[in-house]
Amino acid sequence: MLDPQQLRGIVVPMATPLERDGRRVNPTGVRELVEHLVGGGVHAVFVAGTTGEGPALEVQEWARLVRTAVESVRGRVPVLAGVLAPATGPAVALARTAAELGADAVVATAPYYYPYSDDEILFHLRAVADAAELPVLLYNIPQNTRNAVSMGLCEQLAGSPEFVGLKDSSGDLDSFRAWAPALRRQDPDFRLLLGTDHLLDVAILLGADGVVPSLANVVPRLLVEAFEAASAGDRVGCSSKIGRITQLMALYRVRAPQQAGIVTGIKCALEALGLPAGPPAAPSLPPQDRERRAVADVLRRLEVTT
Repeated sequence: MLDPQQLRGIVVPMATPLERDGRRVNPTGVRELVEHLVGGGVHAVFVAGTTGEGPALEVQEWARLVRTAVESVRGRVPVLAGVLAPATGPAVALARTAAELGADAVVATAPYYYPYSDDEILFHLRAVADAAELPVLLYNIPQNTRNAVSMGLCEQLAGSPEFVGLKDSSGDLDSFRAWAPALRRQDPDFRLLLGTDHLLDVAILLGADGVVPSLANVVPRLLVEAFEAASAGDRVGCSSKIGRITQLMALYRVRAPQQAGIVTGIKCALEALGLPAGPPAAPSLPPQDRERRAVADVLRRLEVTT
């Protein structure tokens, strides 16, 4: 069983290597990327999340991804599986499968597409936890789900042993500043993670246990070193690394809108580094030559190599 204390540091939202059809998972690519990430010192691997295009994967491909990641990690760090589904039935089915495939925890958003009340979201999250019989990390990303995992919900669930923490990707640092001490009072062991890259140092100051940065796919060691410097109070050392991370976020701007740009930029960067990432999942279009060149220019300018 996962020790919640392991949910800290750099929890990398792993990109999903796909074949050229933009549908099938590439197991070789998954294995190579896992070695790149674990070798870079990340503290946990989170598959089938937002950067991992979890909602865009067919069920059998989602299962192939989770199975291959678990087999490749070989227990060296925890593997978290995203169960990002629009309704309770599909989320419950994914949660059960994640447990069968050996994931250490599941990551669950609010259901999406239709608007739901807090009571309905609570029902959904508890059903996922019951089905998985694994620790559940709550995932608040209301800009995608249109339904928030609210502070009130977090306070209700923080005292339940099956709910081990929150990944907040809302971008609302003012709210997180208020949430952190309140949730700590509710459960001192409740893990708090922020979905950010360049605000890693701010996240630690606000009480986060770690971050979930997409750039860790490309430069895992840099993100780990930045986290270690921030945790040690080394502001000078951390600042220089954050500056480099901020420059690397130019990768995200090779395509609009923003989240499509993040996935495309990360996958182009991995391909440029010799890691077979493939295209973004359909219906996103494959990278254009100009996008690949823009990414290669960023990597060359910042001297990024594997």
